Amino acid sequence: MMKMLKNKLAILFFVLILVIGITSVSNASEKYYFVGAVLGHPYMIDMKLGIQYAKEQLGVGIDIVGPQAWDMIAQAEAIEQTIAKKPKGIVIPLWDATVVPGIKKAMAMGIPVITVESTIPDSGALSYVGLNNYDAGVAAANELIKRGGNSGKLGIVMNAGAVNTELKKQGLIETLNSTDWEAISFAESEGDPQKATESAKAMFKAHPEITGVVALDSGGSTGLGLAIEELNLINKDMVVVGSDREDITLEYVDRNIMDCTIVAKTALMSYFAFQMLENYNNRKNADVPISADNLKANVMSLPEYCYVGTIVVDASNIKYFLRQNMPKLEIR
Repeated sequence: MMKMLKNKLAILFFVLILVIGITSVSNASEKYYFVGAVLGHPYMIDMKLGIQYAKEQLGVGIDIVGPQAWDMIAQAEAIEQTIAKKPKGIVIPLWDATVVPGIKKAMAMGIPVITVESTIPDSGALSYVGLNNYDAGVAAANELIKRGGNSGKLGIVMNAGAVNTELKKQGLIETLNSTDWEAISFAESEGDPQKATESAKAMFKAHPEITGVVALDSGGSTGLGLAIEELNLINKDMVVVGSDREDITLEYVDRNIMDCTIVAKTALMSYFAFQMLENYNNRKNADVPISADNLKANVMSLPEYCYVGTIVVDASNIKYFLRQNMPKLEIR
């Protein structure tokens, strides 16, 4: 009798484990995933606000995974782990080619992928939602000219090598080619405010003739402001154009240490991306009639690029962007 009871308990335990496993897979397949990197960076707060808004407005489950720091290998590992869960779709920022094999693998398995923030040619994804980074560089150049005139000595702080900042640099430099602005120094940020601070300080010490400075990434912008404070250059006659909307960057604008910062509509990126995935999934059996059969005709029924544009944040509108006036972030 005891033996029979043990056998029944063993079978019950096995069935319970099986049900839990099936439920876990089923739950994962009903979710979307944001596979990020630098998730601990303040810049990602607004990306997460867009995800939070998508969850509320679309009524969908979204999990956020990936490394807290700048680690593209860890991001590639995260997408591989996500693919194994067979989710409804994946949204991923694409800074370099490391994660491209994972994107193509997911797409081949029928898991739709949309890139945000930054992308590269032949990513394999359905679509890109984010900045036209070249145009963001143009916007920075236009603000420099508007506030500093058509000539000067320029210093640039940037995360060299990252696709998005290289495109911003290109837009900045090509726009300034029609002026007498001369880029005389580049300070490396590596996306890290501390490294950017030291690089910017070295740049200012080596080139006191600088009359304008532009930061092209979030960490670089923070580091630039810190360098100006630490070197007591607040009253120096120069134009300072920041990038993105870290709290400290916005504080520098609010305190007139920076003239302005070029801000992406970051929350719109993640929200639109998940809205597009949900729309795509909901019409798989009744797709937009671009062709007689989009799947067989190899037609992706989403726009290849969806640009969210930039905003110039300065003294005129800074109060609307300060963190204390923004919705509270509930997800992590």
